[in-house]
Amino acid sequence: MSTLSRRDFIPLIGGAIASLPLLSLQSMPTSDVKLQAPKALGKGDCIGLCAPAGKVKSEKEIIEFEDILHRLGFITKRATNTTNKYGYFAGTDEERAEGFMNLIQDHEVRAVFFIRGGWGCARLLPLLNFTTIAKNPKIIMGFSDATTLLTAIAVKSRLITFHGPSGNSTWNDYSVKYVEELLVKKSIVTYTNKKEDSPIRTYSKGQAKGVLFGGNLSVIVSLIGSGYLPDWNGKILFLEDVKEEPYSIDRMLMQLKLNGVFDKVNGIILGNFRKCNAEEPEHSFTLEEVFENYFLNQKVPVFYGAQIGHTLNKFTLPVGADALMNANNGTLKLLRPAVN
Repeated sequence: MSTLSRRDFIPLIGGAIASLPLLSLQSMPTSDVKLQAPKALGKGDCIGLCAPAGKVKSEKEIIEFEDILHRLGFITKRATNTTNKYGYFAGTDEERAEGFMNLIQDHEVRAVFFIRGGWGCARLLPLLNFTTIAKNPKIIMGFSDATTLLTAIAVKSRLITFHGPSGNSTWNDYSVKYVEELLVKKSIVTYTNKKEDSPIRTYSKGQAKGVLFGGNLSVIVSLIGSGYLPDWNGKILFLEDVKEEPYSIDRMLMQLKLNGVFDKVNGIILGNFRKCNAEEPEHSFTLEEVFENYFLNQKVPVFYGAQIGHTLNKFTLPVGADALMNANNGTLKLLRPAVN
């Protein structure tokens, strides 16, 4: 006799949903409150290097990141805790929070880039002064576990933050192009996939305007009920993850669904979900089948495959900025510059 486990999947959307009409672009709610945009970077500006989560494995990791930024024309300053080690953290919670806040209050520092993710950013939230962050607006950039800080600062400090490469990411020409276009040149960026890298899969056609919010799926789900997530009305939700099995992705998407997130947002962009394969594929749905059950013929536009997250060539997205997504061709366009 066979038994059901949490790997067994119950279809989530019945055939009736296919009859739901697409919302028109004009009928979708959008946010009237604009977040503060930080100042653009210029050559010679100082970038603070911060380790808010996992410990840095070696001095070499920091030096290599510094070399990249120096070649791009910036100078760098390290947070006080960058080489600290406390279990799997780059120092105690207090040390990591102090390292971050010192960079925020340092008038020489124009931006704060995170060295790596891991786990630990959520432990800093009670220790941060969001009023001080708002009074010292700077470009703050990272991804993965840093989703916690990017989201919380956008919500509590009303400051646009940036989901982009960390120090241990690949800073290739493709990724650097988006960093420079967005943060230095103040471009109104249009994000279009490199076709040979990641094909687009449209689950629900249409276009939508909204305010960009999102990041790592596991991290977003872990913040539900914390008070650090936005009101999802009028938002474009973007999601990515790494090394999560399909049943785990299913569970997290269901948590968002049960919290009403999918009913509130104007659109959904699914980024890179690297190594999210089943250990026992013969007993599992594929990742794409999980997405189909949630998003096929959704009432708002949805597409999968954007170069967001744990991928070689990656976009840098401004969290809290207004944008227009087009699920028909898998593109995203900002409506104004994300920096001043």
